[in-house]
Amino acid sequence: MADLDQIMGEATRTDIKTIGQFDYYQKFYQVSKWLTNSGQIGSLERDHFFQNGLGPSLWSNIQHQLSIVERDVRPGDPYTMTQMKAAAEFVLHGTNTSMNGTKYSQQTPGLYAQNNMPYFGQSETAPSIPP
Repeated sequence: MADLDQIMGEATRTDIKTIGQFDYYQKFYQVSKWLTNSGQIGSLERDHFFQNGLGPSLWSNIQHQLSIVERDVRPGDPYTMTQMKAAAEFVLHGTNTSMNGTKYSQQTPGLYAQNNMPYFGQSETAPSIPP
């Protein structure tokens, strides 16, 4: 249980803003899977712990996304870890995959000649995250 608390605390202090920082899910999943399988925590408790580690800023964005895509969930009812993971990936989509928290790729910004829209280069692909 102490390992799970440490992972949650680290994620909350990190203030996850990019998909690269969302390794929280992988770390949390590994420890919580063992705790759930050994009967030390239940799935509802696990989901509640996962939510608590997301931090207020990210959780607010995830909750907004979930209110749109999970219309059958009543206000106040818990979301599953799987639902929260999918919403986090949606919210963080297009952010940098590196851990340093920068917002765009390291390519030099330019402008499209026709419409003066900023161009930041090829977007990076999200890392593979287990279910």
